[in-house]
Amino acid sequence: MESLKKSSSIVTCPECLGEIEIPEDVMVGDLIECPDCGAEFEVYDIDGDNVRLRLVEGVGEDWGE
Repeated sequence: MESLKKSSSIVTCPECLGEIEIPEDVMVGDLIECPDCGAEFEVYDIDGDNVRLRLVEGVGEDWGE
């Protein structure tokens, strides 16, 4: 779980340290993807200028195993 300060609607990706643009109208539950590494995050809390993101764990395919 990452607590990131919103700065000009840009936050730092906790996975690759790239920049992620946060839309001004972001809402809890929105999914945001890092353009650099492709990691997907869910917005789980917004408190003023603080946006908290959590990594969305992908559901892997089991290929029938």
